[in-house]
Amino acid sequence: MTNSSIPIELPPFDTGEYERCELSMANGDAELTLHVFGMPPICIKFTRVRWHRYTALYACDSDWISGFYFKVAEVPNSKELAAHLKADKSSTKAYAHLHHFRIFIDETGCHEFLAETARML
Repeated sequence: MTNSSIPIELPPFDTGEYERCELSMANGDAELTLHVFGMPPICIKFTRVRWHRYTALYACDSDWISGFYFKVAEVPNSKELAAHLKADKSSTKAYAHLHHFRIFIDETGCHEFLAETARML
């Protein structure tokens, strides 16, 4: 499956209205839900997640913000993805292709996923 919808642009909103986000994981997939005052929840699904990293706001590198501000995009030339693929010695993979996705959420931080796909629900 391709990621033709990447980057995932969130619906427009005043970032000051952002309230919180929640991450849930089940059956190898993850859903990141953002709550914005006066809007229905914004939910992004990541399929066949192999790795997740959360970095708090003040520990995020400036490179992690540019191009990812309230937007899911692929990380180019990902060292984390390359290292994971090199270390994965299993003969049967649980994924067809992996991508390194990142989103920077102001007042929260960065969520990153090594996953097969990402899409808005």
